[in-house]
Amino acid sequence: MAHARQTALAAVVGILVLSWTASGCSGSARESGSVGTSGGSAITIETSSLFVTVENRTGRPLIDLRVTINPVGAVTTFTSVISRLEAGEKRNVPLSAFRGLDGAPFNKLFVRPRSVVVSAVDLIGEKYEVSVPWHS
Repeated sequence: MAHARQTALAAVVGILVLSWTASGCSGSARESGSVGTSGGSAITIETSSLFVTVENRTGRPLIDLRVTINPVGAVTTFTSVISRLEAGEKRNVPLSAFRGLDGAPFNKLFVRPRSVVVSAVDLIGEKYEVSVPWHS
C-alpha cells in the first residue's frame, strides 16, 4: 500500500516537473516595452488611482490574460484575469477586481504597488508578457 502511494506521488511530481519545464522552454515568447516606448509594443499598460488599463496592439485577439500587481516588498501578488481581449481593444480593470492568493482584495491604502505584469496568449499560441513600473 505504501509503495503504491510512493509510486503515485512520484508520477504526479514527474508530471508537474515536466509541465513546468515544457512551459518554461516554449518558443515564441515576446516581451514588449513599457507604455510610451516606440517600436510598436504588443500590449500596453497604463496605471491610475482607480484602474489598470490594458490595450491589445498585437493585431490578433488575446486570451487568458493575467494582469498582476506586484507590491513593494510584498509576500503576495494581486491578480485579475481577462478571458479575451480583441485586437485593438482597450480595457479598464478596476483595482477592486484584483485579488491576492488568499482572496483578499487589493487596497491601495494598505499596499503600495511597484509594478504591473500582463501575460497572455494569442489564438495561435504565441505568448506575450509585459511588465511596467507603477505610475499614478
